[in-house]
Amino acid sequence: MHSSSITADPSAAHLFVVNPDSDSVSIVDRVGHQLLQEVLLAPSAPAVDAGGRFEPAVSPRALAIDGAGTTLYVTGERSGMLYAVDATTGAVLRQAALCSEPVGVVVSSDDASVFVACSQDDQVIQVNAADFTPISVATCPRKPWALAWAADGQTLLATHLLGPGISNFATQPALMLNGTWTVPDGAPVAGNPNEPHGQVRAIYDALVRPGTTDIWTVHTTMGTDTAQPTLNFLNTVFPAVSVMGSTGTQKLRMTIQGKLGDGNTFFNVTSGPRALAFTPNGQTAFILDMGSEDVLILNAVTNREVRVVRPLAGHTPEGIVYAGGEIYVQDRNSQDILAFTITTSPTVKLTADGTPIPTVSVDPMPATMRLGQLLFFSANSDQFPITNTHWVSCTSCHIETRVDGVTWKFAQGPRDTPTNAGGTLDTGFLFRAAARNQIQDYWHTINVEQGGTFDPTVAQDATWLDALAAYVNSAIPIPVPPSTDETHTITGQALADLRAQGAAVFNQVGCPTCHSGPAYTDSGAGNPTLDLTGPVVSTPTPGGVLLHDVGTCNTGSYPDVASTDVDGDARGPCAFDTPALRGLTDSAPYLHDGSAPNLEAVLPIMLQAAAAGGTPATLSASDQQALVEFLRSL
Repeated sequence: MHSSSITADPSAAHLFVVNPDSDSVSIVDRVGHQLLQEVLLAPSAPAVDAGGRFEPAVSPRALAIDGAGTTLYVTGERSGMLYAVDATTGAVLRQAALCSEPVGVVVSSDDASVFVACSQDDQVIQVNAADFTPISVATCPRKPWALAWAADGQTLLATHLLGPGISNFATQPALMLNGTWTVPDGAPVAGNPNEPHGQVRAIYDALVRPGTTDIWTVHTTMGTDTAQPTLNFLNTVFPAVSVMGSTGTQKLRMTIQGKLGDGNTFFNVTSGPRALAFTPNGQTAFILDMGSEDVLILNAVTNREVRVVRPLAGHTPEGIVYAGGEIYVQDRNSQDILAFTITTSPTVKLTADGTPIPTVSVDPMPATMRLGQLLFFSANSDQFPITNTHWVSCTSCHIETRVDGVTWKFAQGPRDTPTNAGGTLDTGFLFRAAARNQIQDYWHTINVEQGGTFDPTVAQDATWLDALAAYVNSAIPIPVPPSTDETHTITGQALADLRAQGAAVFNQVGCPTCHSGPAYTDSGAGNPTLDLTGPVVSTPTPGGVLLHDVGTCNTGSYPDVASTDVDGDARGPCAFDTPALRGLTDSAPYLHDGSAPNLEAVLPIMLQAAAAGGTPATLSASDQQALVEFLRSL
């Protein structure tokens, strides 16, 4: 049992899915393939606001049903709420504000407790199922995501979206973190950067294989050791399935090719492994891949691929479930469910059972943004020239549209992945050295790092790039700030007061000199049209490209070097664009090269820069804590 975007009741009569972009949950007749009811969880359906932005208020992300099949529990990532929904009538029975950006949710075996992963608060919360009163809270490493029960039915597992792996919690007699098991990074293979390896990220799901105590988890690995110009789509990211023993020791890893020492492999390239399902006997595993839009079928005994089911009729698949002898896939972008019958002779095969089942009555997202969303999440090279052989999507590195938490060896020097949260329209220039000024320019990234073949002079490609820009700039929300401080001891009004103190410190020490405006950046100051050809300047100058040297330039084994912008204009090696600060808590590590693991490591550098050659301000422990919490609130 695990958290998912799709589930079935115990009798397998109904399917339940979340619709993140419609603020709703849908109840579907599994046998009749019919939408029975769409339950709106917000006061009104999402719509484009006066500023042209589309931001759902709830964004339900995961659900779980109790053992009796009567109550559905749903997390609202944007609202911070947990909802209880009558599984028969669709009535919202109760709701409660729990934390910041809850995602994973599971129910205890006795139906008495509900457990929720609070991804932005770095906590797991246990509440009473009857009235949602809190029972206990446990802190855990960064960004818990999916929840699952271990084979004993008492140990709770939580994946971490950006690593290091899977945390395990005791739930009896009280919720308590036992420890965190690392899903090991893959060592580089000498002389061949195309062999799967790298840092583990995007640990989206975990599930115990039936009949065993083995924990299967899906993720990617990031080949950050490879430098440009060698770095390309073939050695950027690799899909993987890791199998962990009940004590957290990795038993094997299955991935493309097969030279990681385990002898296990799948031979079709897939992208963005997202969710898991098994047949009840544990013989067959189904891996849902969001990027390549397919289902990978694995023999769970021999740990080898059987086949890949591609193409799928829907788009941007997020969830998969086995119910009533069939496999069902939930698609986020096309907002539907795909049904497949299973045959086992001579080998396991999935066959589409009818047409996609709609899960919403009306799509509230504008069509252009919806197309842009599909492009952002897609590595389906059969449909778009955005990659080669179903390999890399935008979200391979911009996980959940944000960051992957790693640093890449680009031609300009080491660069961490910037976030797209909140869009880019008021953040000035793009890239660390102001090398681009619009999302459409990212066709260069698509073609180089992703292996695509975009040409902006081709009408169709230009239309796609405009749609991608519309989605990034108007339909990716700013992260919800944490509802607790770093120590998990300060909340509510006390936290608000601390953040207000931090805002005062922010102003007093001169941070707004560079970090000003709605996105907290001076990028583009004096150059409202973002003209890339202007001279590089260090103070706001009409028509200039404002860049700063704040002492973070790399001069070591992989240094920052001179480069050019998208049009060939020169950029020096040590002058950087001021990054926007909004959504800061969700974009670690920090600085252009990701060299600062946390905000505490950034402060001395920024205080020195704010002093403009003078003596930097000295902060008391109280003021430093307040400043950090203010920054985390942006």
